[in-house]
Amino acid sequence: MNHRNVRSVILPGLTVLFLGLALPPSPVSGVHGEDITDNLFSPFACLPNAETAIILDREYLGEQYEKTLDETKNIVEKLIREHLKNGGMIVKYYSWTSINLKRDFSAVISVTGCKNTWDIYQEAVRERLVMLSITDPDCPRLPIGNAIMIPRSDGTASAFEEVSQIILDMKSSRAIDWRTATLLYDQAFDVEISRCILSLLEDREGMKPLSLTEFKINAPTHSWEKRKEIRRTLLGIPTAYTGKNFIAIVNVATLTLLMEISKVGTGLRKGCWAVYDVFLPLQDLKLVNPSSQWLYLLPHTDTYSENFLSSATIINEGDNVAFVYNIGNKGRNCTVNILCYMESYLLHFIRSLSKLIREEQVVFGQISDEEWEIIRPSKLERKHKFLHMIKNAITAKDECNKCSQWKVQSAETWGYVYRTDFHADPNDLQERKKFTILDIGYWTPQDGFSLTDALFPHTRFGFRGTQLIFYSYHNPPWQFVTYNESGSPVISSGVVFDILTELSRKLNFTYTIIISQPTDVNNGSLELSRVLLFLSPFGSDTWLCLAAAVALMGPILWVINKLSPYYEVHHKPTNIGLGKVNNCFWYIYGALLQQVVLVIVTTYCGNLVAFLTFPKIDIPVNRIMQLLRNDRGMTWSIRRGTFLEEVLMDSTEPKYMQLYKGSQIINELTEDLVDRIEAGQHVHIDWRNNLRYLMKRQFLQTDRCDFALSTDEFLDEQIALVMPKDSPYLELVNDEIKRMHQFGFIQRWVAQYLPSKDKCSGAGRVMDVQNHTVNSSDMAGSYWILLLGFSCGMFIFVGEFAYSRYRKYKQSKEAVVAYSD
Repeated sequence: MNHRNVRSVILPGLTVLFLGLALPPSPVSGVHGEDITDNLFSPFACLPNAETAIILDREYLGEQYEKTLDETKNIVEKLIREHLKNGGMIVKYYSWTSINLKRDFSAVISVTGCKNTWDIYQEAVRERLVMLSITDPDCPRLPIGNAIMIPRSDGTASAFEEVSQIILDMKSSRAIDWRTATLLYDQAFDVEISRCILSLLEDREGMKPLSLTEFKINAPTHSWEKRKEIRRTLLGIPTAYTGKNFIAIVNVATLTLLMEISKVGTGLRKGCWAVYDVFLPLQDLKLVNPSSQWLYLLPHTDTYSENFLSSATIINEGDNVAFVYNIGNKGRNCTVNILCYMESYLLHFIRSLSKLIREEQVVFGQISDEEWEIIRPSKLERKHKFLHMIKNAITAKDECNKCSQWKVQSAETWGYVYRTDFHADPNDLQERKKFTILDIGYWTPQDGFSLTDALFPHTRFGFRGTQLIFYSYHNPPWQFVTYNESGSPVISSGVVFDILTELSRKLNFTYTIIISQPTDVNNGSLELSRVLLFLSPFGSDTWLCLAAAVALMGPILWVINKLSPYYEVHHKPTNIGLGKVNNCFWYIYGALLQQVVLVIVTTYCGNLVAFLTFPKIDIPVNRIMQLLRNDRGMTWSIRRGTFLEEVLMDSTEPKYMQLYKGSQIINELTEDLVDRIEAGQHVHIDWRNNLRYLMKRQFLQTDRCDFALSTDEFLDEQIALVMPKDSPYLELVNDEIKRMHQFGFIQRWVAQYLPSKDKCSGAGRVMDVQNHTVNSSDMAGSYWILLLGFSCGMFIFVGEFAYSRYRKYKQSKEAVVAYSD
């Protein structure tokens, strides 16, 4: 045993002794290989046991094994000496992969094939070990939360050979999380495209299985032939089955044509029409839309310029497109050595270990051993923290393979046409800006697919908070306009307002609403006062009539009493009893309170009120055909400029044609028409909800149920969010509204904003009014009976008076004749 070095470091209260030990090779039973151990030991059980296994697979490394082993030992010794300032470490070297990791290992570093790497990883996860690995290309990257892996590369391969690994890294990092995809690739990549296909179909931990459909784009000599070939290929894609996710591995020239033709399919470019096969239809393909995702992988971009994406491609409002293209320079010396990555791993591994031990020593030095045993981190917690420290240290510091670099960009397109914060440059002759190219990440063999944003930002984050403009108007229950404190109209509520709020939440946008027309916000928004509710059984006119009756009956009774001959016949004074006006008032008041009178009046009034307050209102016209027959000579009206007017105007059905020709086209429902409707002379045809608000308003004004709805509904009300012509978001918005329907949101909102039910809420040909206030109109029959009785009494009284006077006259005349005789 050779002691390579002995070093003592004095810390406050602690002494750490490092022993470097080298053991000769010793065979292991049942395994071909060597167990070569360097012992770096820390005597403190309270500190992490940093026992590390370094696996250098002899079979995998082949002739490079011996050199790699020796150089690795030298690197370990050097880095420990220079960077391990705290704690200690045990390093064990293995030349095989079938080792027992159930010892007190803290970490494992491996250089082996893909299958062995994943086998080691599975065991390392069970034992909660930190794992760093170098392995084959085209190997699915180990989950970043549990391990760090670098696919081996010598640096001399073409850029296209890295595409398969990039695809695997996109899947493992969940940059693409698709279940179906369509692969389009240039004919030039036909030989090695199988590696990319296998990567897309890979199904391992952290990767979803993917159903793939592939199409090869042939490369004719002439440009117009290539256009025709691309169009023919795109027309053959059954998107109903293959989905709307596309991966295109193409060169820059094909990229331009593919983006153009997949969008419109017309072949129009720069004012020129391409010649197409007569058998190919010229309809728009529209394969690029907010529901689709297009990922372009460009292996060969040696002629790349900063503006090639903006000048040579077509990106429009609502597109979801992303680009991953090579920016590495393969022309210079790009040889990559495994030892470079080993040194990088070990450097950051040892530095992070030293930092981790120092942090725990600080805590350990301030508390007792018993307290440390309680609060010390678990092996799993220490593993995650240790791995996080290493990853942060090596990210974006790939010094070993600078030739392999890919850039990741995505187009931000949603809402640019409708944004409120965009101000066009008057000196800019181009169209309004439709997109922004975002630099969202990169790919290197060491770091894998590293993103700062989503690969398709709009698919994940919708409009990304873009502010949009919406126009609206007062149309209950769909939109309610109110006025704020400054007197400006605002949309305060309504079904469409709730739908818009839900859309903004789901699609992640903000909005500004512009009111397109003013309105009287008091319509339909009164609160019925209940202060004078005790007066509700009678109308105000009825109460006035009762008060007038009491006031007038006293004097009338006094006059009748004065004119009565009773007092004169019986020689009684006329200034007592009912001969006084105040006594007449008290008499009338007392008469109203007599028990018998109360019983009779209460019984009679109870039945009378039952008939007066629960009447049967007969609806004279209940269906369109009744109205068209016009038996009652009624007129009808519809509002100008409504959807109803357009439907009736364009209808070819006879009854609707007759209905339109005979109607009065009005701008608004005037008071005169309301009075005619109340009198049963007119019918107004409108949406049921609008009529409900009219009925509610009239009821609150008159406290009567003078209107009723027919049961004939001949047209459904069409409510929609109007969108710009050819808007790419129409299907997206429709899907969200359909979802609201399916979850019952819209039905609940409609019920919430409809007028509250009241005593006029009945429906049908005969409507029962549940609680009706008695007024002078309801008492008209009683008044007529009273007038008839009074008239008859007056007529009899006058007749009797005349007859009495006549008899007196006749008697007096006879008496004069007798006296004369």
